[in-house]
Amino acid sequence: MSQLDALSAFVTANMPGRTFKGAGFSSYMDELNFIPAQRDLGLDQYRMAIIRYNAVLAWDRFPYRLYDPRNLAALLLAWLMQSDRSLYEEVGIDTELPDFDIDLVDEETAVLIITLPMVEELSVIKDDKGNIPLDGARWRLADPTIWFASEAVVYGVDGQGAQIGSDK
Repeated sequence: MSQLDALSAFVTANMPGRTFKGAGFSSYMDELNFIPAQRDLGLDQYRMAIIRYNAVLAWDRFPYRLYDPRNLAALLLAWLMQSDRSLYEEVGIDTELPDFDIDLVDEETAVLIITLPMVEELSVIKDDKGNIPLDGARWRLADPTIWFASEAVVYGVDGQGAQIGSDK
């Protein structure tokens, strides 16, 4: 699931349904850029690049009198506080806060466009039914699975193993 999908699902799950009725809600990627960052991730997974884009949440008729836009701002900040932002640090990009653009339509509604910079990996995994040909194999988009060792035995010159990561 992309960050945009996760953000959209979070917002729609936590806002009242009335804020979406007849409101012309949409979410999409804008200003997509690529950062070269190829890496073999193991387990037949490959990071092709890192993508940077603006996640846009837009309402044609946001009912600002029924739902205070500050609640939406708090929701977005809550999502940001809970989301993994480590990739920003890896590529040396500062995290940014959402930008709100509100244009009143009438006494009850407004055009509301929220822009939030995002960074995420563009990764693929080998799949015989995948739709991406690369290096003589078929691949599909995927969120990578990374395995971390929780225990290990390190052997030195004397052949005596040292246990790491276990209280045994």
